[in-house]
Amino acid sequence: MKLKVTKNNVIATIVIIAILVAAFWNGGGVTGLQGWNISPPASDEIIKADEKTNVTDSIRINSDYDDDLNNSVLDAKEENKSEMLEISKEENSIEKAEDELQGMVIDSVTGKDKYLTDPVPEGKPIPMEPQDSIIGDVEYTCTLSVRCDTVLDNIDWLDPEKVELVPEDGVIFARTSVTFYEGESVFNVLQREMKKAKIHMEFSNTPMYNSAYIEGINNLYEFDCGELSGWAYKVNQWFPNYGASRYLLKDGDVIEWLYTCDLGTDIGGYNAIGE
Repeated sequence: MKLKVTKNNVIATIVIIAILVAAFWNGGGVTGLQGWNISPPASDEIIKADEKTNVTDSIRINSDYDDDLNNSVLDAKEENKSEMLEISKEENSIEKAEDELQGMVIDSVTGKDKYLTDPVPEGKPIPMEPQDSIIGDVEYTCTLSVRCDTVLDNIDWLDPEKVELVPEDGVIFARTSVTFYEGESVFNVLQREMKKAKIHMEFSNTPMYNSAYIEGINNLYEFDCGELSGWAYKVNQWFPNYGASRYLLKDGDVIEWLYTCDLGTDIGGYNAIGE
């Protein structure tokens, strides 16, 4: 059977083909399918994506900045702390240097050491604490004497019961060269020599001054010859401003124990009673 091709058939066929091609090209109205091409995303989506990226970058940048800032602050604090420590060390060193006089640690508030001792004059020996002393075997010699001749000038002040205790020349223990050992103090020598000579001596320990206090020698006590009377000592013509048990002896020292009736002024010293 043969089909009869007519002009109308050809035209109809061309129209149908054209319709199909147009339908395929437009993708049936489906976005992104026209002519095999996928259209780019809408501008709103691009903006949103960009905003998201910018936010992420901003967060990262801010985080990095915060880290850097925190690190800088920490570094600055550490550096400042180190500087303050150095300054503090320097200030402490300066303060310590100012407060240490020939080895004495002087309180900046009281102007004295912890045992209420005034700074020792330059060139004079500083106190040696009894608890720190170590007595050795090396022998040395010093000179010791004990006198109360000032009482003879103030006999009217003396307790009547004590008059017979005062030697006519005021010498209780004549100047004598005696032996002492390395690390011993003026007090150690006095105590030993008075015992050897059978001369009475009484003392008490005074923690406040970290030293022994000489109350009486040969039964002659403080206040026996006036309210400002008592015993004082000097070494090499100097009245130390600290107790006898804190004075570390050196070979050849000259020790004198003297009774004062006027707080030391009558024996060439001042305010050294009982030490």
